[in-house]
Order: sequence, then C-alpha cells, then structure tokens
Amino acid sequence: MKKALIVIDVQKYFLTNETKDIVKKIQKFLLEKSDQYDQIYFTIFKNDPTGPLWKIAGWEGITNSPDTDICEELQELVNDNNLFYKNILSAVKVPEITKGLKDNTINEVHLCGFDTDCCVLATTYDLFDQNIKPVILENLTYSTSKDNLHNAAIKMIKRNVGFVQDSE
Repeated sequence: MKKALIVIDVQKYFLTNETKDIVKKIQKFLLEKSDQYDQIYFTIFKNDPTGPLWKIAGWEGITNSPDTDICEELQELVNDNNLFYKNILSAVKVPEITKGLKDNTINEVHLCGFDTDCCVLATTYDLFDQNIKPVILENLTYSTSKDNLHNAAIKMIKRNVGFVQDSE
C-alpha cells in the first residue's frame, strides 16, 4: 500500500494559541515519521478574485504575506516541489496533487492541518470519492473555530468515512 501525507494550510493566518501547539506536533511528526510516506504535500490557502470564497462568498481575506506564509517550524521541510497554493477548499482539487497521487498510485492519504471543519473535511470527502482512503491524524488537526467545530468535523468524518487516528 502506497501512502501520502497532505499537510493542509499550516500557515501564519491560522496561528492561534491552540494551533501553535498543533504546528509543533506536525513538525515533530514530520521529522520523526516522514519516511513512512511515499509522497508529502503541503498546501497554503491563498484567496484571490477567481476563487469561490471571493467570488461567491464575498470574502477577501488571506491574499498575501504574511497570512499566506507557511509557519516557521515547517519552512525547512517545504520546497518548490511539495508546496502548493490553492484558492479552493479541497487539496485534492489542486491539479499537481491529483496528478501526483495518480502517478504514484497512492491509495491511502493521511491528512493533518487546518481547519478540520473546512479544508481538511473537504479534502477527506474528495479523496474518498476518488477511491483513495483518507485517514485524519486527529491530534495533528484543529480548527480555528475551536473545539466545537473541530469535534463536530471529527464526528462527521468518523460517521461518513470512518478513518480517524492519532499520529502515534
């Protein structure tokens, strides 16, 4: 079984007191366990006038640095080959990621990052719909909407997809 990891939107815009701890846990996890993945992808949400949040919802936030900068703890782990910008919710709809998953015959993808109730959830469903097993690393995800929506998203994923685990 070939596995990939997608680190979703671990960028400065989403840093809060709660998410700072998650960023450190993701960094530690990557330094210790990145060798268990055939591919690792990082995404950054960068809003622009062509994206649905801007066009449909009328929200014009997160357009450039520092909001779109990856968190400092992860900067040494990203490069031009594994960092992808998106203006949509799902990381799987980034063409380079979709192509990478297909070309490398990935059949299981672990997910971590922000926000559990938004981009992580959207990516989970899109992976599942493409016959790729999504696994949420629960202790490496969180929502800036805090426990209430994070926990609700975890419950939805457990009910609908069923694959949630800790990174340990």
